[in-house]
Amino acid sequence: MKIDRLIGIITILQQNKKVTAPYLAKKFEVSRRTISLGYFGSEGDLELLKGYISEMEWVRKTGVKALGIYEHGGRMVYVSTDGAIEAGGNMVEDIVQLDKYKSITTDILIFEPLTKEQLIMLGEWLLSYNEPIKTVSVMAWVAGCFIKPHLKKSGIKFPHLLLVGEQGSGKSNTLERVILPVFSCSKIRAATQVTAFTLMKESASSNLIPQLMDEFKPSKIDKLRLNALYNHLRDAYDGHEGVRGRADQSAVTYELLAPIIVAGEESPDEAAIRERSIELLFSKKDLKPASHRQAFYKLCAKADLLGSFGRSLLDTALRVSVAEAEKWYEEAKSEISDEFPSRIVNNLACCYAGLSLVNKLCEFLNVTWSEVFPINKVTCIRYLQNGVQEYLLDGGSNNKTIVEQTLEIMARMKLAPNQDYTFDKDGKVIGIRFCDVYDRYTKYRRDYAITGECLPYNQFLKQLRQSDFFIESNKTMRFGNETKKAWALDFSILKERCDVSGFEITDIEPL
Repeated sequence: MKIDRLIGIITILQQNKKVTAPYLAKKFEVSRRTISLGYFGSEGDLELLKGYISEMEWVRKTGVKALGIYEHGGRMVYVSTDGAIEAGGNMVEDIVQLDKYKSITTDILIFEPLTKEQLIMLGEWLLSYNEPIKTVSVMAWVAGCFIKPHLKKSGIKFPHLLLVGEQGSGKSNTLERVILPVFSCSKIRAATQVTAFTLMKESASSNLIPQLMDEFKPSKIDKLRLNALYNHLRDAYDGHEGVRGRADQSAVTYELLAPIIVAGEESPDEAAIRERSIELLFSKKDLKPASHRQAFYKLCAKADLLGSFGRSLLDTALRVSVAEAEKWYEEAKSEISDEFPSRIVNNLACCYAGLSLVNKLCEFLNVTWSEVFPINKVTCIRYLQNGVQEYLLDGGSNNKTIVEQTLEIMARMKLAPNQDYTFDKDGKVIGIRFCDVYDRYTKYRRDYAITGECLPYNQFLKQLRQSDFFIESNKTMRFGNETKKAWALDFSILKERCDVSGFEITDIEPL
């Protein structure tokens, strides 16, 4: 192909991006079946061509990998493959998401922001389609996603959302009919089909729109796939990068940015994963009130309003600075009970920041929170804490450690009193001979298909020694008519942490 013909094609492409291949073929009289497409020049000719191209005026744009919100040009902008906007919907021409990194997609820009009247109409339904403890948590988490990029800039970790419950309890409907329309997306993966690569690639394609997984059932997922999923949940929360090797021995890194929603009939069996999440337990009885069903039907019929709600949250998030989002987060920490672990406090504070974003949307539309929502903001915060305490912490203030879970299972094993364990000091101290019991415990787990983590014997004793109910590791105690060495534990503290009532039954036959 001649140099002048190449220059002509490049010039037309520069002037008009929408030029088609048939037009170019007709313009320069070339086709796929002609030798005219061959290049017969020298390397010197190519150097001249490169010089000619470099002197042209090209439109320069910043390319980003992930769809979402970025700080650009001194303000917050939303970037996607469809274009970029700033607050107010004004287009930003000099930044775009690169097509090759597109995986998670959304049509959120096709919706118009809510009007004051539409927000008032939508507000009552948003908190009434299920029990408030669930609806408040869902709205707070969803709104928090829109300021997740702000919080990440301050080094704040954002929790996952776990929707757990029996079949027909409304978890999938909540995901598909309430959450997805807000983000204007529809792509949901089955948790049984994901791989480490698909998880990392999808997570790196958005810092705002969530990564969605349904049909999560740890008991039915093969171990390798489940471990990959658990590793991804840990890494995504902690802000680690995903790494994948290539055939040429090089490695590709993926920045795990997207929020994560997991729905299924079972919750993760690792306490560390649950503690990184906002967990909600759905039940059929919650759907019985007619008011809940009516509100849900109205939401389903007004999916466009949910799309506009998401568009309004996006526009509001673009008006929020990183410092303001961090201020909301810090305010929340003073409102949350000090009894919760630090990771739980962090998760709740992120959701509180989401509620603050919704409140800012109300202020922007010149309407108060109480005019929009049937539950005041202070009560919403209390529902958030109650949800964590009831569903995640099983009514307590701390998640059960693996040591406590192990002792719970041992209490169900029908161990022989005065042989495997004994009580001292009016039942306040329990002595257990783990050297006789632990091997039976691991066999019991296999025989009864008990899932979850199981520590090696030495690791279990090491972690037990650091627990606050540990008293002594080699204490002489009376077992019936004999004295033996046993591990002494404070039984009164242990009973507050977990269900070990099985140890108190002394008229049972050993297994």
